[in-house]
Amino acid sequence: MDKRGDSSNIKYGGNHSYTVPEYRRYGGGKILGLPDNLRIDKSTSKAGTIVLTDKTRKKTSRYTDSDYAWKESDKSLKRIHIKPNKNTKVPDPFVVNNEYIQLDDNKSKAQTENDEFYVSSGVDYRSLEGNKVKRREDENGQESEEEEGESFNDQIRRQTIEYNKRLDKEPENAQLWLEFIRFQDEAATGLDPAAKKTNKASLNEVKLSIFEKALEYNPRDQDLILAYLTCGAETWETLKLLREWDAMLKQHPDSIKLWSEYINLRQTNFASFSFTQCVQVFEDALSTLGRQVNKSKDEESREDIESLMVYILLRACLFMKQCGYQERAFALIQALVEFNLFQPQLFNMTSTRFEDKVNAFADFWDSEIFRFGEEGALGWHEFFRANSNGDAIAEPVFEKKVKDENDEDEIMSLKEWYDIETVSEEKDRLPLRMIQVDDDYVDEDPYRIILSDDIKPFLFNTTTIGSRYNLIYSIFVFLGLPYTPPEIGTNTHFFTDTFTHNDLVLNHFWPAKEENMTKHLVWYVSGIAMNPEQTVEIKNPYYIPNSYPVGISELFAKSGTWFKTSGKEFIPNMIDERFTRNVFQQLLSVEQSEHLNICYLAFESSCGYKLGRRLAKNLLKDQRTSLTLWNAYAQMEKSHDRIDEARKVYLTALSMYHSFPESDQIIAPLLYFMFAKLEMENNRPNEALKILVSMSDNRPYEESMPSPTTPLILRTREYFSQRLAQVSILSESSIERKVAFNLIGCCGLFEYLSSGLESVCSIYEHTLGYIQSRQAERGYESEIVWIEYAALLYRHSISHDSGGYKPSILREAMERALNLFPNNTIFLSFYIWNESKTKIYNRVHDLLNKSLRESNVVLWLSAIYSELHRYKPFQINSVRDFFERSITDTRTKSSIILWKYYIQFEIDQGNIERARALYYRSIRECPWSKELYLTGIKSFEKTMNKREINELVSLMMEKEIRLRHPIEDDLLS
Repeated sequence: MDKRGDSSNIKYGGNHSYTVPEYRRYGGGKILGLPDNLRIDKSTSKAGTIVLTDKTRKKTSRYTDSDYAWKESDKSLKRIHIKPNKNTKVPDPFVVNNEYIQLDDNKSKAQTENDEFYVSSGVDYRSLEGNKVKRREDENGQESEEEEGESFNDQIRRQTIEYNKRLDKEPENAQLWLEFIRFQDEAATGLDPAAKKTNKASLNEVKLSIFEKALEYNPRDQDLILAYLTCGAETWETLKLLREWDAMLKQHPDSIKLWSEYINLRQTNFASFSFTQCVQVFEDALSTLGRQVNKSKDEESREDIESLMVYILLRACLFMKQCGYQERAFALIQALVEFNLFQPQLFNMTSTRFEDKVNAFADFWDSEIFRFGEEGALGWHEFFRANSNGDAIAEPVFEKKVKDENDEDEIMSLKEWYDIETVSEEKDRLPLRMIQVDDDYVDEDPYRIILSDDIKPFLFNTTTIGSRYNLIYSIFVFLGLPYTPPEIGTNTHFFTDTFTHNDLVLNHFWPAKEENMTKHLVWYVSGIAMNPEQTVEIKNPYYIPNSYPVGISELFAKSGTWFKTSGKEFIPNMIDERFTRNVFQQLLSVEQSEHLNICYLAFESSCGYKLGRRLAKNLLKDQRTSLTLWNAYAQMEKSHDRIDEARKVYLTALSMYHSFPESDQIIAPLLYFMFAKLEMENNRPNEALKILVSMSDNRPYEESMPSPTTPLILRTREYFSQRLAQVSILSESSIERKVAFNLIGCCGLFEYLSSGLESVCSIYEHTLGYIQSRQAERGYESEIVWIEYAALLYRHSISHDSGGYKPSILREAMERALNLFPNNTIFLSFYIWNESKTKIYNRVHDLLNKSLRESNVVLWLSAIYSELHRYKPFQINSVRDFFERSITDTRTKSSIILWKYYIQFEIDQGNIERARALYYRSIRECPWSKELYLTGIKSFEKTMNKREINELVSLMMEKEIRLRHPIEDDLLS
C-alpha cells in the first residue's frame, strides 16, 4: 500500500492517467492488500498502466470484449504476418500432418539495392523508412534485436516507399499510378473515423495531387483522365467539374470513353440537369465527333467513331422518350434511318457536301409524306427520284387529330390528371403532321409536331458496315425488343449499359402474391419451438432477366420450356406493334439479312400463329433454298405446340436440300441438329439417334427406319470425327463457323445418345480447349458452345431416364462458364437452379457477390430475382439488402428500373414512408425520368401535403419534364 501522498492529486483533482501507484506483487498476478480474485490482466495492460480483472467472472470473447478493442484499432501495434515460403523445396509445416509445427529460425538478411537516389547506408535523409532494421550490431560487436513484427503504420510506410521507387523508374506506367492512388484508400483507414467528411476531403485532395503528377507523364491515358474526373466530382463544385470536363474533351475530342461518361454525368447530375441543356450536350457530342470522323483516314477508327455516334443518338432518343418527348425520339430514329439507309443513289455516287445533303433531306421531311416505320412509307430515295423526274407524289392521307371529349372535361383531382396523362403517353407516340391539327392544338402542345430544324443537329453519315448494323439494331433497343446483333457476346457493352436497359419487361420477376403471403408456422420438436423447413421456390430457370445471345432456340422458345425472347411480350401497345412490323418490312427491303428475317418471323409468330405461318411461307417463296428459313419455320410450328407440323417441315427440307446449290447445302447440319433436339425434347431419344445416324449415310431420315446397329454407330462416330477435322469454329468465314458449331452439336448429341454423358463432355471439353488454345475463350463462339454444353447438362439433370446425375458436374461447368461470361444469365440461372436442388445456397451468395463486383443492371436484377424466388415466402431483409446495394453502386445508381422496382417492393411490404424516402432519392439520381415523377403522384399523392406536391410539380417544370396536360393550381390544394 502506498502511504506517501501525492501533491499533484490536490493540484489536479486526481491521479495522473499515466502515474501508477506503488504496489507489491506476490505471484500469479496478485497484489498485496487486494482480494485474491482481482489480478493483473497482462493481455490488456499497456505500458505505464495496469488493469485488474476479476478472475471469477467468465472471460468474454476476444472480438466482443471492449478491453481488446484498442488492439484491434491500434495502428501502431506490431503484428507478425505469416507469409508463404517461396522455396517450394521446403515442405509447408501446416500441410504436413504432424503433431507439431516446425518453424524455420534461419533468417535471411535483406539486401538493399544500390540506387542513385539513396546513400550508401541505404537510407535517404528524406525517407519515411528511417533506420528501420530488425538486427544491428552494437559498439561491442554484439548483435542485438529490435521488436519483431510490423505495425499497420509500418506496413503503409513500407508500401509507400515501394510505390515511390517503382514510379520513379516507371513514370509512364498509368496502371501503376492508378494502383498507387487506390492504395491511398487503404492508407487512409488509420484516420480518425469520427471526422469522416474532413478525412474524405483531405484524401481526395491527396489523390488529386497524385493524379495531376500522373497526368504530366500520361496526358493521353483515358483511364487515368476518367479516374481523375471521377475523383474530382467528389470534391469540386458543379461549375468547376464541368469546366474540367470541357477542357479534357477539347484535348481528347475523339475519346469514346470520355464522351460516354460526360453524357452520363450531364444526364444524371441533379444540380446542373435540364432537358434543354442535356439535349445540347448530345448535339455538341455529335458535332464534335462528326468533325473527327472527317479527319480519320483508316477504316477502323472511322467505324469506331461512327459507332459511338450511333450510340449517342440512341442515348438521345431514349433520353427524350423517358423525359416524355416521345414524338421527337421517334422522329430522330425515323430521320437517321431515312438519311442513311434510304438515301438517294446520287449521294452515294458523288462527293456531295454534307450540308447540301442535309438540306435535301429537310425538303423530304418538311413534305410530310410517310416516313420510316409508318405504313405506306416508300423512303427518301423514292421521294427524291420522283421530285427529280417531275413525277407526281401521292399526297398522304392522315387521320385528322381532334380534341378528345375527355380533354374538355374538368380534371377534378391529381389522380384523374395522372390517369389522363398516362393514357396520352400510350396513344400519342408518333409525331403528327401540320395538316393533321389546327393552330389552336399546336399552340397548346407544340412538341407533337417535329420540324426539320429539330432533327438537323442529329444527322450524320454511317459509311461503314459496322456502324450500319449498329444503327439497325439500335432501333430494336429503342423499341425495347431483345434482338441482339449477330455474333455479339455478353462481354460487350451491348449487354452491360445501364442506360439502355431501363425499359426491360420482366413478366415473372415478382413471385405470386398469394404464395408469398404464406405465414411461417411454428413446429415443435421434442417440445422446442422451431421454424419449419423453408420451401424452395425455384421450379425452372427460364424466367430470369435475359442477358444472352439471342439465337433460334431463344426466338422460338415456348414459355416455360426455354429462355424466351420472341418479341410481342416486350411491346406495350398496338401503336408500337404496328410500328415494329413496318420497321421489319422496310428494313428488309434495303438490308438482306437472314438474322433479320428470323427476328421478323419470331415477332410475327409471337403476335399470332396465323401471322407467323403466313410470313414463313412468304419468306420461303422468295428464298426457297434457305435452310436457315426452313429451320425457323419448323421451330415456329414447335413454339405453337404443333409438333407434327414441325416434323413435316423438317422432313420436307431434308428430302429436298440435296437439289439445292452447294452454297446452301453446306448449312444442312443445322437441320439435323435442331430436328434431333426436337425429338429429344419430346422424349423420343431413339428417333433423335436415327436422325443423326442418317446424316452420316447421306440419306433422308424416315420414322420407319430400324434402330441403328453397332457398326452403323461406329461408322457415324468416324464420320463426325472426319467432318469436325475439316472445319474450324474460329474460321474467318461466318458460314464455316456456323457449320462447325452445328456439327459439334450433332456430334455431342450423338455421343450422348450412343455412349452417355462422359463421352459428350469429352467432345465439348475438346472444343473448348481448342478455343482456349487460340486465346478466344471469351469470344462469341466460345459462349454459344458453352450455352449448348450447359443446355445438354441441364436436360440430362432433369431427365427421369438418365439414372440420376451429379450436381457437381453442372456446378463446376457453370462456375467455369461464369468465370468467362459473368453477364450471361443462362449460366447464372442454371447455377442457381442446381444449388436450389441441393439446398445449399452459400455457393450462390458467394458467386453473386463475386459477380457483382463488376456489376450491371441485369446482374443486379438477376440477383434480386434469385432472392425473391429462393424461398416461399422470400426473406424480406435479404431482398432489401440486394436492392439497397444495387442503388448505391456507382455503376447502376442511375438505373430507372432498379429504383422503380425497389419503390414497388417497399410499397408491397406496406412500408410507405420508406418507399417515399426512396422516391425522393430516385428523383435525385434519375432527374430525367418522367416515369419516376409520375410514380410519386400515383403512389404518394394521398400522403403528400400541399407544399410537397407544389415542390414536386415545380421541380418537374424546372427540369423541363414534358407534361401533356397542365396541372392547374386548384389540383395542388
